[in-house]
Amino acid sequence: MKTSLEWKKLLYLPLIYRRHGSRKPGMITLPGSTHKVVINPADDRAYKKLVIDTARKRISTPMLFWRDHAAYLTNPLCMDIGANYGECMAYAEYKDAYCVAIEANPGLLAYLEQTRQLHPDSKNISIESCLMGDVDDVGVEFYYSEKWTGGGSAVLSVRHNRKAQVISHTLDQLCAKYHDARHKALLLKMDVEGYEGKVFDGFTNIDRWPNIAGIMEFDSNTLLMAGTNPRALFDSLADRFAMFLTFRRCRNLKKLNSWQEHEAHYKNGGIHCDIAFFSSDTMISPRWTILDQSSHQT
Repeated sequence: MKTSLEWKKLLYLPLIYRRHGSRKPGMITLPGSTHKVVINPADDRAYKKLVIDTARKRISTPMLFWRDHAAYLTNPLCMDIGANYGECMAYAEYKDAYCVAIEANPGLLAYLEQTRQLHPDSKNISIESCLMGDVDDVGVEFYYSEKWTGGGSAVLSVRHNRKAQVISHTLDQLCAKYHDARHKALLLKMDVEGYEGKVFDGFTNIDRWPNIAGIMEFDSNTLLMAGTNPRALFDSLADRFAMFLTFRRCRNLKKLNSWQEHEAHYKNGGIHCDIAFFSSDTMISPRWTILDQSSHQT
């Protein structure tokens, strides 16, 4: 029996060929952009999230957020934490910004470097091969799957079939390495399979950055697997940032005033979403809309 992805490959094959010129493209052009991303078409995650979605002109919420805020913020230092093939990195411009793409999966680094080289602002992009966490310069076991590269993690699960020894760095260390006086803001994107809490644990110098805008995956199950209490993480962020729920493939935000309010969106158990956070509402790109509290969207 064919899987859902296999049926989608057949269904969208004419569109894929028309958009990308191949049934199994090794490079795709991002919709609404001339920027390219180099991929392994045998990777199911790359095929579903990049080949099929870009053929359908679908762009993820983190990509929209990244592009808009890299353009809106003043001379930002942009940290793409969990870059994968670099689709967020590739989607933005960096003429007045600097981007650091951070990826722990060793099987993705060659593709990520090719994507960097193809970017028109490649001189303002660096790649760091490491796991972001709460300790510096320590070897850590990293687990991943060759068939679905989006799930790589320092926490072993049944979906992983490969492992590698990688180096851990903290956000403190990398911000110090790349920061200079021209950077007036910090743009963060985090998708690190439950290690988001560890990344913030390693950001003890956060007070040095009064202007932060970010988007992060918030998955209660993977956070718990990594030893992070989801509510404690949410509350610690809410003490410092304005917190917003995001929605799939659009520029809408809904203010989250408490953990209870956040949890109420997920009546059937675990929380899985992308949360946006800002030092102040003035950090929000004007392209994004804050929904009225009475609005509801899924």
